[in-house]
Amino acid sequence: MRFQFLAITCIVWIAISYGSICLAEVSERTDNNASDFIDVPQEFVVCTGWHALCSASPDCKMNGDKADCDCLRVNEPHIIATSEIQDLVVKRLTLAKCTEEYPCDIDQAPVCKAIKDGQYEVDNVKYNWVSTYSYRGWCSLLEYKPIACDQYTSDYTGDLYWAICDAAPCTENPNSSNLDKPLSCQCRVKNTPFVGFGSCTGVNGGIMSSFPLWAWDFQRNTYPFAMPGYEYVQGACATLKSDPLPSR
Repeated sequence: MRFQFLAITCIVWIAISYGSICLAEVSERTDNNASDFIDVPQEFVVCTGWHALCSASPDCKMNGDKADCDCLRVNEPHIIATSEIQDLVVKRLTLAKCTEEYPCDIDQAPVCKAIKDGQYEVDNVKYNWVSTYSYRGWCSLLEYKPIACDQYTSDYTGDLYWAICDAAPCTENPNSSNLDKPLSCQCRVKNTPFVGFGSCTGVNGGIMSSFPLWAWDFQRNTYPFAMPGYEYVQGACATLKSDPLPSR
């Protein structure tokens, strides 16, 4: 009996020890997998409400490393590229909350609230207006035919600089020469290849508000990435006619 008791005790001890080792291995494996997983920020978030729209601003005036662009005042759903947010605190909060694994729905992003509440801060100044992107007038812009503006090609004759107005701070301009563009936005200036609409040259001696060349697929006439809502806008801009059936 004594030897039998010792044998049973040894078996139980081995089982407990082996189980502990297995659990430790599983725990370690789980921890390693958790550390390997990185949730990336959401590229675009969608907000509703008032914002500045600079997509039809071809006459921005350069002012140092910025360009002053006269922009539209629009009240409709709009899109923000999270990487372009200039309020550093709001950007950090938005990138942390809105991820590919746990995306923010409409108006859930911290940047949406900051814009609505006039709490968007750049260089210690809070702004009531922010330039974001929406589809107002997009069909008419497409009529100008997007073209490639590459300053590094030998036969290029357009502007060397262009303005990027994504998430730029804006102020009301009571002295605007264009009553339809009552907002002035302080957009950043770039000297990289960009997309022109019918031309690579701004008007009235200014530069155009645009977006980088890589952000447009000229063959398919669309964005090369998933742009929120664009599939509906693309259909709205198309000619009212039937599409041909695919070849069999």
